[in-house]
Amino acid sequence: MSWIRSSKGVTLLAVLMVAFAGVGVVTAVSVSPDAPAEAQVGEEITVSATISAVYEPSSEWTLNGTTELRNVTGWEVTKITPSGDENTTRFDGSTSFEVPITSDENLDRIDVSITGDVPPVETFSYDPPQSFVGADFTRIEGNNENDIETISIHHYTENSSQTRALLDEASTAVENASSQDARDTLDNAIGVFNGGGENFQQARSLAEDAKDTAESAKQSAQTTQLVLYGVGALVVLALIGGGIYYWRSQQNDYDKLR
Repeated sequence: MSWIRSSKGVTLLAVLMVAFAGVGVVTAVSVSPDAPAEAQVGEEITVSATISAVYEPSSEWTLNGTTELRNVTGWEVTKITPSGDENTTRFDGSTSFEVPITSDENLDRIDVSITGDVPPVETFSYDPPQSFVGADFTRIEGNNENDIETISIHHYTENSSQTRALLDEASTAVENASSQDARDTLDNAIGVFNGGGENFQQARSLAEDAKDTAESAKQSAQTTQLVLYGVGALVVLALIGGGIYYWRSQQNDYDKLR
């Protein structure tokens, strides 16, 4: 009886293994983005991406792209076959596009690019840094939409960049010092930065205060440590001197007894 049950179990396992082998590993469309990590508001930039494995997991779908860039020249979408044949479609002046993907096209990859101006910052954020969507790619199949890739870019103004640099310096100083006052001042500076451009001057002032407080606390701690080292050295010298004095007194007493 036990052998029969064991045989059934082995048979079931074999069937499952064959079934999974038939299904294979499901892969998905992959995107290789090419875009700046950060850019200044108003600057013209180009965001590009190469989309490969276009027929995974299905061969009939629609590629959708959107961007938050301003004054765009439009999208350029190039379909490329394994032999190198190219078919380019341009969507002039549009912030979005849709192109169908079909199996009879026999595509190897799709190159997409868009050029436009970096948009204004609506809400400033120190951590994580505020960002905008350079390009967002979505897969559409019937009524289903699945996000493929979102390319986010940190955008800044000259004023916010200068303020962030001071906050970075203050943050490093605070991390290297044990000062709750410096930490509180830095937190206030970050809060003011997050409030927006009208408060950047105040944020910079608070950041400098936090940095100065942290550096003073670190210097004070180092001075205290040096004093303690000095006191410790004096104690050691005193003990050594006392030991030598005691040893000599013992020697003198021994000589008198002789």
